[in-house]
Amino acid sequence: MTRLRLSPLYRIGLLALPLLLPTGAFAQQGPVCSTVTSQPAVRLPKAADKLAKTKQLTIVTLGSSSTAGVGASSSSTTYPARLQAELNARFPGATITVVNKGVNAEDAQENIRRMARDVATVQPDVVLWQVGTNALLRQFGVGNMAETLKAGITELRGYGAEVVLMDPQYAPWVIVDPDARPMVKLIADVGRDQNVPVFKRFAMMELWHERDKISFPQMSAIDGLHGNDFAYDCLARSLGYSMAMGLRPANSQPAVAASTQVPAGR
Repeated sequence: MTRLRLSPLYRIGLLALPLLLPTGAFAQQGPVCSTVTSQPAVRLPKAADKLAKTKQLTIVTLGSSSTAGVGASSSSTTYPARLQAELNARFPGATITVVNKGVNAEDAQENIRRMARDVATVQPDVVLWQVGTNALLRQFGVGNMAETLKAGITELRGYGAEVVLMDPQYAPWVIVDPDARPMVKLIADVGRDQNVPVFKRFAMMELWHERDKISFPQMSAIDGLHGNDFAYDCLARSLGYSMAMGLRPANSQPAVAASTQVPAGR
């Protein structure tokens, strides 16, 4: 398969532009988030203990443009903002803060170079690290990604944080690369090796497209890469559900039951 080359516009910073479809378009076409409960609990024992004792938790979302929120209609509809709202709804009386440290166009190595500045200073209990997409877009392939991830995990743990990895999005600009599925597998393998939960965004979005017949224009910004309000909201709902299961005692259920059919455009 021929590799897709990045356009000059991408290289000079197209990712920084708010490329999106009007939110109303999603409501008209009617995609629903049917995968909220599709992934297992994200086990975070240290964070669960702190939340139970102090009713407070700080989460940092680290990554590139889909963390920063390119494609969202506003800062409040990015996945980190929606995740904060979701978790606080699930834990009444607690204060859960999600700090967005996504930077457009960065790869994992660039994330690591700013961890001391952007992560350690926040003193997070949990870091959600979104990785892999830009390595594919830059045609790096899987390369030394395993070693990079292990180094980043070690550094984040050194700050006292528990780590959750998130793999690439299922989107036209990603799936055209023959290294996309090997990258997803590599991230899963590193997570298992390092005892780090992996939120499988790629598989979740593939279900939207293949099983639920949600088209790419319905779940992507017009650039064919980033999410839109529907995608970010569903990602946050699904991640929030899985994290809530892992932040509660084994014999307890999340405070707010998640619907398996969540309409878009809210």
